[in-house]
Amino acid sequence: MTNQFVKWGLLATLSVTAFAPVVAQESSGEKPLAFNMPDGITADSKRITFQSWERVTEDRNTAQHFSVDVETGEIRREGQMGRWIGWPSFTKDGKRVVFHTRISGNAELVVADLAVPNDMNEFLTVKRLTVGEKYDFFASWSPDETEITFYGGRTGAPQIFVMKADGSNVRNLSNNNVHESDPTWSSKGEITFESHVAGNPDVWVMNGDGSGRRNLTNHPADDRFGAWSPDGEQIVFSSDRDGDQDIYVMNRDGTGVRQLTNADGTDHWPRWAPDGSFITWVRETDDSAQVFMMKPDGTGERRLTNNRSYHEK
Repeated sequence: MTNQFVKWGLLATLSVTAFAPVVAQESSGEKPLAFNMPDGITADSKRITFQSWERVTEDRNTAQHFSVDVETGEIRREGQMGRWIGWPSFTKDGKRVVFHTRISGNAELVVADLAVPNDMNEFLTVKRLTVGEKYDFFASWSPDETEITFYGGRTGAPQIFVMKADGSNVRNLSNNNVHESDPTWSSKGEITFESHVAGNPDVWVMNGDGSGRRNLTNHPADDRFGAWSPDGEQIVFSSDRDGDQDIYVMNRDGTGVRQLTNADGTDHWPRWAPDGSFITWVRETDDSAQVFMMKPDGTGERRLTNNRSYHEK
């Protein structure tokens, strides 16, 4: 099965229009289908943020950003002044958020102070953190919120970087010109990330200064998208070791690997709620990509988005 996010070329030009709350409904044929991908969880664990991609023409997609209430299923638009939001990461109090947006054709990182905690519809301040000719993606706060890790292509192949929370003192933690991406910081100060150093994607971990690099999965399968449990003791990730991508969890040292999903389709991009109560991920089939959630033990699986577009024209 073709990965729909690759098939659609989802680093294409993005466009965002007006913002208003909407409620999930089954597809009626009046709106085109969309691919809905979770990319964050609010600090209070009450909402999952997601990107909704809609095919406009054969060679053009449009994306808008939403969040879904994990209890009620209510969906609302997220963003302000037409600003594209991608992969938001909130501070523990929910009052600040770092995310990537498109500036002059590039994906750059910005940080915003929120008027209402965990609500990205009103920014009090917005500060650009990165400036460059290449992309910067996928930011994650350090435990004390004084630093931010991210990955970018400023030196060639995607590499893991860290900078101070004001955007200064950017350092390359990878320094190998081999694909390394998707960093997330644990509450214990370690960073998990995807690395292709061994020739295929594996989930690795390193200290916050780039030292102590360890390959946790070390498996011939594609192991990707590691994300920490709130206590820093476990990592959820996706792997195709059983034939297609499913969600797995392991201990922080790579032991105790357990499979959480086993369904038709491709399960990937997992995220763990800050309060530890659930894991969210995207499930792709041949014509759909939707937001799911489950308990950390793999039970209680729920689909949160429907096979339709939530875009407002």
